[in-house]
Amino acid sequence: MNNTESFSPKNSRYEIRVAGLGGQGIILAGIILAEAAILDGCHVAQSQTYGAETRGGSAISDVILSSIEIDYPRASRLDILVALTQQAGDLNLSVMKPEGVVIVDAGAVHGLLGPKVASLHLQQIASEAGEERAINMAALGAVAAFCPLLSPDSLVKAITKRLPPAKLAANLLAFNRALTLAKQVKKNLEPVKIEESEV
Repeated sequence: MNNTESFSPKNSRYEIRVAGLGGQGIILAGIILAEAAILDGCHVAQSQTYGAETRGGSAISDVILSSIEIDYPRASRLDILVALTQQAGDLNLSVMKPEGVVIVDAGAVHGLLGPKVASLHLQQIASEAGEERAINMAALGAVAAFCPLLSPDSLVKAITKRLPPAKLAANLLAFNRALTLAKQVKKNLEPVKIEESEV
């Protein structure tokens, strides 16, 4: 894993968390993010946690990118959170950096207040691409729009390496559609200002 020139000295660590349910491809999404980051020259640490249930339980995949060797492999201050369920958004919002971006599936997550919230119909994008299980690839497309350290080309290479040929076209379609839509959302995205009430 090589150093990258994409980091500034003041920000040598970048944390991404993908959170949702077992069966949504959360762990695979994290693995693909990590492999794409390696292609882009980053030091990478990837870890996952999930509930006892194979499907339906909570699932989290953390990916840490750095220009230097990573001394602590767990995410603690997120630059990007992908929340595919309401619970994933609610439980992980507290560990966002002030300038961080939360990417949510608009069909599943509502009324989430936080730094910057990008609401995209990720499940709908996957369904319209012809593969309902491609919600994780749609999520990666959205991440590609917001993460300055990952190139879409590297993500496509990692996706192509990991997915079976029969599923590849639909998954790449979901990825590219989400990437295009997320770029549009990014242009108009402003931080949500939360006023502290005076006591």
